[in-house]
Amino acid sequence: MYSSNVLCPLAFYLSELPFEILTQIADKLSTTDRLTCALTCKGWRYPFQKALWRDVLINSYYGMRPFIRSIKAYQNSSISYPLLVRSLRIHLYCHIPEIPDINCSDLYRYLPNLKHLDLGTISYKWLYTDITEADKIWKSLESLKIQYQGTSEEQPEKRFLRLINACSMLQELRIYEHGWGYRIELGVEDFDNLHQNLRHLSAIKAGICLEINFSVPLDRIPNTIPAFTVTSIDINSKQYENKTQTGNRNWNEWNPLWLYYFGYKYPNLRSLKLEVTDISGDPMTSDQRQTIISRLQSNPNAFQHLETFDLTTNRFFESSDFVLWEFLCPLRAPLKHLALNATQNDGVDYSHPIDVNRIFQSFSQTLESLSLTGFTYSYSAQITTLELSDDYPLLTNLCISGSNVSLNLDDLLDKYVALEQLKFCGGKLFINPNTITEELKHQHQQHHGLQTLTLEKSSAAAELFDHISFRCKSLKHMTLDNFCVTGFISEKTGCLLLDMKHTFLKTLHIGQVKYGTSYEEINEDDISLTLLSQLNDASSSEERIEKEKNEMDAKYSIVEFHHIDWLYSYEYYTYPGIYGQETKKLSKEETNIALEYYKNFQSNKIGQNPKDGSSCGRENPEVGWKYELYKGYGELRFGRIETAPVLCTSND
Repeated sequence: MYSSNVLCPLAFYLSELPFEILTQIADKLSTTDRLTCALTCKGWRYPFQKALWRDVLINSYYGMRPFIRSIKAYQNSSISYPLLVRSLRIHLYCHIPEIPDINCSDLYRYLPNLKHLDLGTISYKWLYTDITEADKIWKSLESLKIQYQGTSEEQPEKRFLRLINACSMLQELRIYEHGWGYRIELGVEDFDNLHQNLRHLSAIKAGICLEINFSVPLDRIPNTIPAFTVTSIDINSKQYENKTQTGNRNWNEWNPLWLYYFGYKYPNLRSLKLEVTDISGDPMTSDQRQTIISRLQSNPNAFQHLETFDLTTNRFFESSDFVLWEFLCPLRAPLKHLALNATQNDGVDYSHPIDVNRIFQSFSQTLESLSLTGFTYSYSAQITTLELSDDYPLLTNLCISGSNVSLNLDDLLDKYVALEQLKFCGGKLFINPNTITEELKHQHQQHHGLQTLTLEKSSAAAELFDHISFRCKSLKHMTLDNFCVTGFISEKTGCLLLDMKHTFLKTLHIGQVKYGTSYEEINEDDISLTLLSQLNDASSSEERIEKEKNEMDAKYSIVEFHHIDWLYSYEYYTYPGIYGQETKKLSKEETNIALEYYKNFQSNKIGQNPKDGSSCGRENPEVGWKYELYKGYGELRFGRIETAPVLCTSND
């Protein structure tokens, strides 16, 4: 703590700092801190006011009116602060008709140096009535986020495109849809006109509808003028969207020939992300499929620089798998990041299994991350082990999500030596049967550099966690949700131990975890209580703790570990046939009840009738844990968790 006689010279010294240094300090402060510093002394006023004016956020009607008055007042001032504004974000929490006394044009006419404009919830219609395309703001903008509202008309108006096309220096464009109804449909001519006006555009992200029937002959597409500056396209295409309490009333169609157009229009494209879900209509015939494939393959120079391809569709095999196998693979596109999502109504696309090894073989020289979601991995209805054929030293990020898939973790870690992030969902994760005994013989087994692990909607034996902890000592981030664990439950303590004593996490996200002695018994008799614990001396250096761990016996007394939290996972009724899932942290009083119970688990279990309170637990699931203490609990034991564990919600 500084005394007053020290603070005065210090404040004097800071006030004499060069303007350039003060400007750099202002750049790193929050809005509140900038305001405080601007009021501290006269020498600080301008650099910190400059930083305040550079990035402006308006989030209320009461903030917009004084801001407009300010920019008008400074027009004849010696210091014109409105000229300093580079970024303006408007996120109002009320509808525009409720604030008719605000003249929107005043916001933009006096901000000629604005580079970044985020219109938030403001509809383009409000702009169009008040703003002329000749205003200087549109000539200085480099990035624009603009919104439109869905309509009941099948062909919504496109007037907002005229406004966008006036931004001649624009580099980044984001178009968002708001509300339900028909989306704005854009065709090939709209894109051509856009790029004719925006010669510097490099990135487009849009929620629109890509026209189904091309308005121009396909034979004209090879003659389109290339947009060489564009490197990133991210489009969520949908015709109609309407969500109600009883479900979604969405429909959509998708024409894969848009890839034919993109291949000619964007020769320098690095990233292409497409989301085309809720596809309806008649299935594609084999003749239609072959016609599209022939057209796509007619351009051998397409996507020669494509590094990221992300496709989300609910009809992957029927209308999209040929994009991968018959188009991108023959082109030998230099893909580094590939993501495919075929989820259907939160389920899996069973129409055709995905061939993981074929993907790796096709892009073995470049692929760094692979994400497969919503697929099966074999034709069998039974759980099938995913056989990984070759080593891939470049792969750093892998997501395998779907159904009926079993994965050998040892095999995966051996073949993907550079893997840093792993997400596994929808199956069973296991290790080689002889791993545990061999591990004791070969204490110098090569460790793996895995840093992030996500396990969801899947299962594993408790021994797997001990193995992960031993082999992946670099693990820093872990997510565990909708997960089933099998293993030995101590008759004396009621504990099923997941021993990860070698793991020192920075973050842990945990949700519903259930335990049992076998997969068959994980039903109504499953265990839903979880104890999180860590080494008592969690603040010690990792080297010291590592030494202590090596000296410890395989079994630990509970005294050596510190309890972090007790968690309880349960289901709750929402409406007929639908149940939600929730995980709660027990309070201090509830924790004491659990601890006292498990001190004398055997005798307490004998004295508790499982049927007692079962109906109460169903009616009030949050207190159901009291009536499930007799089942036991799972203990997830770490070396350390740096930050407080985060509970997953049912929407995560």
